Amino acid sequence: MGTGQRLGDCVAMKWDDFDGEYMSVVQQKTGAKIDVYCPARLQAYLAGLPRRGKHILAKTETEPLGKRQVQKAVEDVREAIGVKEGDDRLVPHGWRYTAAKEMADAGVDIRDIQAVTGHKTLEMAQKYASGADQKKASKRAQQKREQNSDKPGKCETNCETLPGSQDQTEEKSKNVQ
Repeated sequence: MGTGQRLGDCVAMKWDDFDGEYMSVVQQKTGAKIDVYCPARLQAYLAGLPRRGKHILAKTETEPLGKRQVQKAVEDVREAIGVKEGDDRLVPHGWRYTAAKEMADAGVDIRDIQAVTGHKTLEMAQKYASGADQKKASKRAQQKREQNSDKPGKCETNCETLPGSQDQTEEKSKNVQ
């Protein structure tokens, strides 16, 4: 979840790809080369890991763990904690969705989420971020709007007025819209 990358891409990560702040990734699915900023928690975790080979998830000095081996280890943990089956099941690729959703919930622009996930299109990045909390996003958007309320604005449409005082009607309409 820390990098928002696919499991296979994580298995391929090498220590030389990590500069202490960014992880350079060549995505196996698309061939895209991206540099992903690693959050502080991931930076600290990686800093504390022993280096037992050239890969972060090392099988030997020169080989990474196999993708299937990592999938099996994750599967075993999922089974042990009771999240392998049913409505509460967790899947490794879901962590990629979770990373995108968490960024969306934090108010991160979809283009910035795309820069992390490496998706070729905004539509795919939006699909991954679609689980974001709409209610929370609505509050965040309206609060940003309130912060800019002292700036003059204008009605972008032809607004019709209701019978009554023009000033009262405009004020009521402005507050509701």
